Amino acid sequence: MSVIVSDFVEIVGDSPVTIGDGLPLFETNFNTAGRFLGATAFLILNVRGLTYSTFNVEVKVNNNTVGSIFPYGGLSNADRDETAKHWYTQMIALGITDLKDGDNELQISAVKNPSPTAADTFDDFAVKNVYCFFHQAA
Repeated sequence: MSVIVSDFVEIVGDSPVTIGDGLPLFETNFNTAGRFLGATAFLILNVRGLTYSTFNVEVKVNNNTVGSIFPYGGLSNADRDETAKHWYTQMIALGITDLKDGDNELQISAVKNPSPTAADTFDDFAVKNVYCFFHQAA
């Protein structure tokens, strides 16, 4: 009988990554070696600045859509500007087949600006403190 323990891996630390016009697709690798293959997992991340778009941000692991980051829409301009300054935690559940035992790739796509211009196609937002929590066989 094996013992199941929990583990986590830091994917993005405390230095924010801005996704948008300068980086329309953020891709990075992370490792979940020793992962217990029969269990679910989850991503947790902090998001700031996703206040103009009404579209959900597509999040993929290993080229498969696993969930969305939700915008903070429906705000007045004054509330939008204030809300854009704060970090909000979001979580995405991962199914038992979403992660590999070993190397994985995270992809986060930019979302369209609802009032785009040539220089401002996407609603820029930032992520930091992105972690993957998973079960590990011991």
